[in-house]
Amino acid sequence: MNTNRVCLNCGSSALVSDRSLGGKIICSKCGSSSFKNKSSSFLKSGKLIFLVIGIAILIILI
Repeated sequence: MNTNRVCLNCGSSALVSDRSLGGKIICSKCGSSSFKNKSSSFLKSGKLIFLVIGIAILIILI
């Protein structure tokens, strides 16, 4: 379906259109209808925070 959205509950990008709900988009794994857009930016994805924390821990250990 639309690969730039993910489920807020389980993080899956497997979304389907449920015909019984009038075509509403739902997650095929957990059934939730809450979504967010994927962030493709390295700075916005949270990976930068983990990188900084990892470097700080490495510096403290050395």
